[in-house]
Parts: sequence; C-alpha cells; structure tokens
Amino acid sequence: MSHEKRRMRYTIKRRIIILISLVILVLLYAFKNTSFLIRSLLTISFIIFFYLVDHMFDLDFNERHYAFALIIAFSSFLLSPLYFIYPQYDKIQHLLIPMMYSSIAFHMISHLPLHMKWRLTFIFFIVVGSLSMFELGEYTLDYFFDLKLQGVFLRDLQGLEKFNIIMDSIDDTMVDIGLGIIGTLIYVGSMIFWHYKNKAQQKFLNKDNKKKE
Repeated sequence: MSHEKRRMRYTIKRRIIILISLVILVLLYAFKNTSFLIRSLLTISFIIFFYLVDHMFDLDFNERHYAFALIIAFSSFLLSPLYFIYPQYDKIQHLLIPMMYSSIAFHMISHLPLHMKWRLTFIFFIVVGSLSMFELGEYTLDYFFDLKLQGVFLRDLQGLEKFNIIMDSIDDTMVDIGLGIIGTLIYVGSMIFWHYKNKAQQKFLNKDNKKKE
C-alpha cells in the first residue's frame, strides 16, 4: 500500500473516531449523569487509544479490527450497567471478546516470519496471559475501591444501591478465565481450519494447472 493511500486510510479512521466521540458526548449532554460521564470518557479514551496505537506503530488495522475495538469499548464501559442487570452478560463478553482480541493480536504479529502454527501458539499465550492480567487488575481494583468487578452481582430491585451476589469472586474468576480460553481456542481452531483449507485448495489448483499444461 502506497504512503498516500495509507495516510488517507488514517485520515478516514480519525474522522470516524471523532464522529463517534461527538455522538457519545451528545448522549452525555442528554443524560447529564455522573456515572454516564465516567463511562463515556472511558469509552472515548479507549477508542482514541486504539487509534493512537494503530497510527504510532503503523499497524494499519482494518475496518474489522476497529469494529471489534468499538464493540469492546461500548460493551465494557458504556453498557457496563448491564453487568448488574443480566448475570450472563459478563460471561458472554468473556467468551466473545477474546476472539476479537485474538484477531487484533494476530494482525499485529502477521509481519513476523513465523509458521502459522507458531503464530497461533503465540496468539494463544498472549491472549490467555492478558486474561490473567485483566483478572489480576480486577482483583486489585476491588481490593482498594470495592468496585464489585469480581463476582457476579444482581441489582436488588428494592434499592438501586443494593446488590445480591449470585457467584463469588473465586468461582467468577475461574469461569471467566475458562470462557476466555474457550473463546481463544475457537479463534485458533477456526484459523487452523481456514489455513489448511486454503492450503488444500491451493494444492488442488496447482495440480490442476499442471495437468492443463
């Protein structure tokens, strides 16, 4: 890709991020809520951070990766009250987000001269290691600020500030890591299938071309 085309792609990405940030700020003005303010700022910060990493390291993330980043930002920050309304919301996240993260990480190391099996092995340990660090971060924040990040809590309908615990922190952490590993394995397995399917098709086409010659 030429330098001019790549520069144009980053310009388009930058404009889209500014537009999304403005939409969030409009929603922020409409709600005028402290909790929504924090969630909105975290969402915008994550999206801008993703763009800056892309631009500074010239990773050239495509539209799919930006869609994943938006899904992660919105589901993790802007829609975080759903954690206390739907108990399975967090579990769905821990299954799906590692697949998106794996795709992003795979793109980041795609330039390395590694065989596909070693790339996927590398991706598996990167994602699983990141999941462990994430759970450690949740434990630290809960220890100091009691944000109820570990454990599954359901908001008590009799009082907005009351929560009923339906899964303790240890079980929640183990289930989250387990689901993350499953999500990562699903991505790795699909990539292995895709790789060998393309390889088999290419081999068949080469044989067919030789016969025609």
